Amino acid sequence: MRCAISPNDPRVAVLVAELDSPDAPMAQTWRDVAAAAERLGMRRPSYQHVRRLVRIERRRRQLEAAGREVFGRAATTLAAGRVPSAVLVLERLRELQRAEELVLQEHEAFRRG
Repeated sequence: MRCAISPNDPRVAVLVAELDSPDAPMAQTWRDVAAAAERLGMRRPSYQHVRRLVRIERRRRQLEAAGREVFGRAATTLAAGRVPSAVLVLERLRELQRAEELVLQEHEAFRRG
C-alpha cells in the first residue's frame, strides 16, 4: 500500500466532496477516500492530504448553508408581508462569497504547494 498521490490531482478533492459526511470522523473519510482511490487505480492519498481537503470542503459546505439561510430568512420575511432589507441581504451574501473565495484560494494554494 503506497500513500503517494499528487496534491494537484483533482480527483481526490472530488472523492472527498462525495464521500465526506459532516458527522463522520476525518479518519473515516480518509479510509473511504483511500479505498475509492484504489478502486479507481490511483494511489492512496495521505491522511494529511485528505484531512486538509476535508477541512476545506466542510468549511465550504458551512458557507453554502449560511447562504441558504440568508435566502430563507428573506423569503420568510416576504411571506410575512414585509420587505427584507436588500442592502442587508446583499451585504451578507457578499461576506459569504468573500469567505468562500478565501476557502477556495486556500485550496488552490494547497494544490500548488
